[in-house]
Amino acid sequence: MSLEFRLLYDLDDDWADFHTFYVIGRKFLGPTMTNVDVAGLIRQLADSGLIELGSLADNEVGWERWDVSLDEAMRRIAEGYRGEVGYDGADANALMGTEVVRANLTRKGELRLAELEARGMTYGSTVGSFETRDRKDGDDE
Repeated sequence: MSLEFRLLYDLDDDWADFHTFYVIGRKFLGPTMTNVDVAGLIRQLADSGLIELGSLADNEVGWERWDVSLDEAMRRIAEGYRGEVGYDGADANALMGTEVVRANLTRKGELRLAELEARGMTYGSTVGSFETRDRKDGDDE
């Protein structure tokens, strides 16, 4: 639940790319987490309706939701889309700058985040197992 909160918290502020999921996921799941594990996190949140998948708009102004099946969206993320690097066969450096996907929080995701916050979850109270904390509660990354 803490990992879910931290991902939704980050998405509440901005669209999240693959690397964002990777960085946050590693804080909770550890250094052995793979790109396939990251894709699993993305799929789980999308399948539950908490996020929607898309990419930056062609005109580089805004974001556009992909109107495709979840399987097709995950294929794009794995293999690449619009000339962007997918996670299949990509190294960590390539994934840092890829814009192959941008996830957006849905209304259901906003409600879930509010529910978790009402239970007392905050950025500072949801420290991942593999994360070091030297910031005060409420600090953003």
